[in-house]
Order: sequence, then C-alpha cells, then structure tokens
Amino acid sequence: MLTMQPIKIGNLSLKNRFVMAAMGPELGNFDDRTVDYYLRRAQGGASMILINVIATEAIEGHGPSATLTADSFDGFKRLVDEAHKYDCKICIQIMPGAGLGMKAKGREKPASASSMPLYPGSELSYEALTKDEISFIQGEVCKTVRLAHQAGADAVELHAYGGYLTDKFMTPRWNNREDEYGGSFENRMRFLNELIEGIQQEAGSSFPLIVKFTPCHFMPAELGYREMAEGIQIARMLEQKGVHALHIDAGCHDNWYMAMPPIYQQEAVPQLLAARTIKEKTSLPIITNGRLGDIGKAESAIKEGYTDIVGVARAFLADPDFPNKVLEHRTDEIRSCIYCNEGCIKSVVEGQSIRCAVNPYAGFESIKKLEPVQQGQKVLVIGAGPGGCQAALSAAEAGHDVEIWERTDKIGGNFHNACLPAFKRDGEKLLQYYKVALKNYKVRVKYGKEATAHEVLAYNPDLVIHATGASPLKPRSIPGIDKPHVAAATDVLQNHVYIGDHIVIIGAGLVGCETALVLAHAGKKVTLVEMAEKVLPEPVFIQNAMMLEQMLQHPGITVRTSCRLASIEDRSVVLQHAEGEESLLCDNVVLAMGFRPNKALFEELEDQLRIVNVGDSVQVRKVLDAVHEAHDAIAML
Repeated sequence: MLTMQPIKIGNLSLKNRFVMAAMGPELGNFDDRTVDYYLRRAQGGASMILINVIATEAIEGHGPSATLTADSFDGFKRLVDEAHKYDCKICIQIMPGAGLGMKAKGREKPASASSMPLYPGSELSYEALTKDEISFIQGEVCKTVRLAHQAGADAVELHAYGGYLTDKFMTPRWNNREDEYGGSFENRMRFLNELIEGIQQEAGSSFPLIVKFTPCHFMPAELGYREMAEGIQIARMLEQKGVHALHIDAGCHDNWYMAMPPIYQQEAVPQLLAARTIKEKTSLPIITNGRLGDIGKAESAIKEGYTDIVGVARAFLADPDFPNKVLEHRTDEIRSCIYCNEGCIKSVVEGQSIRCAVNPYAGFESIKKLEPVQQGQKVLVIGAGPGGCQAALSAAEAGHDVEIWERTDKIGGNFHNACLPAFKRDGEKLLQYYKVALKNYKVRVKYGKEATAHEVLAYNPDLVIHATGASPLKPRSIPGIDKPHVAAATDVLQNHVYIGDHIVIIGAGLVGCETALVLAHAGKKVTLVEMAEKVLPEPVFIQNAMMLEQMLQHPGITVRTSCRLASIEDRSVVLQHAEGEESLLCDNVVLAMGFRPNKALFEELEDQLRIVNVGDSVQVRKVLDAVHEAHDAIAML
C-alpha cells in the first residue's frame, strides 16, 4: 500500500507515510503519563510523532500545550529514546503562541499580533505584542529547539496555521500593525521568517524543518482572510528559506470545524484541496491531515497526488495500532474514530486531559490497564450498543467468559440509528469493528434475545452489565400523539414508516436536526419546531454545532423556535407561541423530543444479583460516557 512506503524529509527517513499530527493533550509536562501516551502510538506503527509544545507561558499563561524546559528535559529525552526503539521519529512542533485570548498572570489584556477586539462585537480586546515581547518569544523558540536537539529529536515543526499567533501576524484579518511587522506581505511574514532563521541558526540548515501553515482560510477575502494565491506565495517563500517540508491545513477558528472536521464532513476535506494546490507549486514533501485515519481516503490522497505524507491525530487516539494493522493486512480490525470531537478536542478545550470516545485507554495508558484474571467469571452483557460491546470486549480481554443478549437483529443500539444519515455513515465503521473484535475474542452474541429477569437469573451470571440504552419520549399528555401519521425520529431514520411530502419535526436537538436534514435531502419540506429559543438547545461541541448549523441552511428546512406543540390533528399540528396559537399543515409528525433511559430491568434485578448499569440506561449522554463506564465496570471486577 502507498501509505506504507518509506519517504524522506530532507535527510530524515520515515518508514511509512503515517505521522501522528500534534494535539495538545493536557496530560502533563513530559511526565510518565504523557510519555506513555506517545510511546503507545510509536509502538503502534507511527513513522513520526509531532509533539506540540508552546515556547513560553510567560505571555499567555498555561494552556493545553506542554513546555520543553530544563525541568521536563529528562522526560522528553526518555520519550525520544524509547520511540526510536520502534523506529518512530520524534518531531517537536513549537507554537510561538496561541493568540486566542489567554493571558499570563499579571497581564491586564491578552496579547496578539495587533490591538483589536477578541472577536467582532467583543468588549474585550487584545493588546499588540511589543517588539521586545516579539524578540522574547523568538528567543524562547530557539531555546526550545536547542533542548529538543540535545534530546535527540529528529525534526522541528513550526506552528504557523489556523489563526493562531504566527498566522495572526501573517494575515491582514488580524494584523493591523504599522511597524515592520505589519502592512506589506514582506512585513507580515517577518515574524515567521525570523523564527525560521533562528531555528536554522540554532540547529543547522540541514536539520529537518517543517512549517505548518494555512494557504487558504476558506473565508471571505474582503474581510482580510487569506486566499490561495497568497498561500502559494508563502509556500514558495518557505521553500526558498530552506524549509524541508510543508504541513498544510485549512480554515481557522472562525470556521473551526474545517481544521478538525467532524463526522458531518464525509466528503474529501478542504485540506486536500489546499495540499494538492501547494504540492503542484513547490518541490517540497507535503503533509496534510483531516479525516485521513480512513485508510481508503489516505491511500487515495497519496495516489491522486494530494499529499505525500498523511497526518493523523484523532484516529491515533481511537486505535494506536492502526499503522501496524495496515502493514499486517488487518484493516478490518481497526477501531475507527467516529469524529465526534467529544473526548479529544472538547476535553482539552475544557481543561481536561485528552480522552477518546471509543478507546477507553487513550490518555490513560498506564492507568486503565486490565490485568488478566486467574479465574474467569461468567459475564452477561444486556444490550449491544457501544457500551455493551465495550463491556464485552474489556471482559473478554481480561479473560472472563462473556455473552451478549441483544433484543434486535444487529449491534449498535441508538448509535446505529445515528449512523444511518448519509452525512454520518462513517460511524458504521465502529460497528463493523465491534463485529470483528467480538468474533476474535470469542464473545457469544445472541440476537433477537429479549432479556427478562427470570431468564437472567436462570443464566446465573457472576456479573451483569446492563446496557439497554434509552427509548424515544412520547408524551401521552399531548392530544393526538397516537395518531397513525405520528412517528419517532428513530423509526424515520430506519425507514420503518411511510413519510409524505410535508413534515413537522417536534424537537430541534441533535436527533431532530439530523432527521430534518435526511428528509430535506430526500426532497421533503420540513418544519423544525423547538420549544427553546434556538436550535440545538442541549450542549453540542462548538465545532460540530458550527457545521451542523451551516448544513441546516437548507431551502427545504424551516425553523420555528420558541414554539410548543399543543396538539396533533389529522392533517396539521397546533403550536403555541408568544403570539398565540397557530396551525401548520403537514402529512406527518416526527417526534424528536428526547429519550428516556430503559431502567426497568435493572431496577428489577439490582437487589437479586451483581449488576452494573452503564450508558444511556443510566442517563442519556454520549458514546464516550457509555464506553468509559462499561470499561471501568469490568476493571472493578
């Protein structure tokens, strides 16, 4: 496969084309936990790991990025030395600054390239970095390079993309300076070029140097964002400066979902368009990223000339072994990322350590280990959603005898329904992984098996994992709720009901919005009704929400907020709002009013045997919660 062929960056040889792109994991400053996290990816077959650090915390204070200092040097060196045993190279990605509104203790305002509001309409503002502060940051970058070089790091990547500090200097949108660091192209590139010169002076011109930058923000040029023409100009400038490779990204924080595309981005990501354009204009090796943990997309990206090297971040969280599985022709055993952004980006943004929704070990490599048991126990798992599947796999991994009872004819539970829309189909790859893994671990799965208290007690398990999920809410107090043209969104997604041309969906949460899109794409006219003042009233991570709200700008969808369903008639619904009552004609009413945990069996059994309730049958939440609760329940055996 093309992804497994070696390649060189300058004088540095990589054993394959999969490099782990940098993520600020907020785990620690090269302590044992951080080192173990990275080494697990080296062991799994990454050819190079890009490790994000910030040059100094003196300007912006502490953030998710680590720092490489005299205090953390020994841990970083251990990481380098141990990674080399797996023929995995270590590239330190140095961030001169974030420029995102953080400030160190004692500063009155956050610093950035220019003095301006944090965002349009904000009452808070940045203050422009002084020339002395610019010089200080550049000096701290050089100190970091010096330590990395001494520790045996193989390369340096300069962080200059996506609306972060260096990109803010480079871009008119965020740079209104009137000194030698603002105005003309040459002046706006000065901060970046001086950083490059400092790194080359510190490590030598032959030491592999990569620059990660954004050739195009995919935002309006009239507002000062970068267009591709200037991106090409920057790429050629970097080639002339002696840079050895370019790492191409797309977007910025004003369209943040582009930088870390969520599940809704099924088609080829904008990074590929930008990468191929730059690849055609320079002779340098190109790295790019964005949903390329999908092996087919990664192979195609190289074959079709979009990129030379595949940068992968989130998929390395989901399955650190995926490069080795590709090498060993075991791609059916890859645990796929579902691109929910919940465990990785959301956790880090909220100041927590990095996690993964589908891999309970990610970020906990030395903490959540399952020790093999001497005497296996009889474990019964009720429900084969993500929580149930994870419980079964963790139990089997530890050496227990495991059986799953699933009342339907397939695994996945409500997650299966969530993957039915075309714009979320990649989620099905996780369910395919579960099928293969359950078979490999010899877990017995009984489909069409409705668990009853009598049968569970007769089975006489040592432990029951109750993972029965949740059922759609159907408030009986609403007149007309049982009429034949009323259906649950889950049934609509499964094509279990006939749907006419004019649809009213009650509830504009995640399920309601996604169902509206499915029906609108099928040519239906949809009215989306929500009691709250806005769509997506429950918490949805900002990157996912940004893209979903953009998708909802569909001509077939009308949104009505601050409206309550009063009754359902034969050919209409009656809504109540501030102006009174209103009748809307429709062929069908689709209910997306939330879910209720399925607790009845658990409550019947909890005093009769050892049983643990996990996932949505405890409280309706995310895949991440179900998977981690399920694994932790087994770990306590």
